[in-house]
Amino acid sequence: MRTNALLLAVALAAGGSAYAQVYSQNIVGYVNRTVPNGKFVLISNPLNNGGNTVAEVVQVAGDMSLYTFGASGFVPSTALGGSWIEGESIVVAPGGGFFAQSGSGDVKVTFVGEVAVGKSVSIPKGTSLVSSALPQAGTLDALEYPVGDETVYQYSAATGYTPSLSLGGTWIDPVPTVAVGDGFFVVNDGAAKTWTRTFKIN
Repeated sequence: MRTNALLLAVALAAGGSAYAQVYSQNIVGYVNRTVPNGKFVLISNPLNNGGNTVAEVVQVAGDMSLYTFGASGFVPSTALGGSWIEGESIVVAPGGGFFAQSGSGDVKVTFVGEVAVGKSVSIPKGTSLVSSALPQAGTLDALEYPVGDETVYQYSAATGYTPSLSLGGTWIDPVPTVAVGDGFFVVNDGAAKTWTRTFKIN
């Protein structure tokens, strides 16, 4: 899988009078991920785009299947011939994840939007499918993941699931490393917690 990320800091200023100015600041950009033909990949939406629905976030030109995960299990979204026919209103916001599979050859999916500055990710007790809310790659330690008592499961079509166990806040297995736009499962044996990232715009 190839991942390309371009982040552009944009500062827009509007002056209303000699006494006051209003400033707004956003970080916008895009991230490319490849969805393979006939194979599942576990990815995430790394950028805010409108309401973050499937139809807004994933633009398709052929056939594609997505599967999000929640309390009731997996929920499908299906596109045929470039149009979503079910599950198009499901929310796939930064901090979550989903399986994707193409039925029309290998497809490059381009996520476009704003960086979710200040967003936290809830890690409930039990099983959840999550991702970094910010479009950054690295080890989970470098990404400030609140390690406790849990097992992280990463997935690839070639090797299946790879587990990484932690006990008492210490990784027993090698620390998981994620790419921009990766999703992964967490089986949390401890109390519910929050993954909060520190990020500043200078």
